[in-house]
Amino acid sequence: MRRLLLLFCLVCGLGWGAAQAGAPLSHEQIREARQKGEIRSLRWVMQQIQPQYPGRLLDAELIYKNTHYIYRIKLLQPGGYVSRLVVDAYTAEVLKSRSRPIQKRKP
Repeated sequence: MRRLLLLFCLVCGLGWGAAQAGAPLSHEQIREARQKGEIRSLRWVMQQIQPQYPGRLLDAELIYKNTHYIYRIKLLQPGGYVSRLVVDAYTAEVLKSRSRPIQKRKP
């Protein structure tokens, strides 16, 4: 019985950790965080980072990781580069960035 209880606690703990590990949030979770003032809109964040990271938005998602809301943003930048940014969803601080040239596919 003790082993079963321990196994149950471990499984529940792993499940909770996986849920907190950075999975994209639902629309309802995003709306709730926005109403509480915990995040700012993606539009506002994009306006803040645009001078430093110009380009066209390709993809974005909001995640909750390590007690922070974070936008993962993918941009197509001038010159044919794709940039991936990790941005604080409240301050618009770019926490991490990575760029690479677009690879053309062979026919």
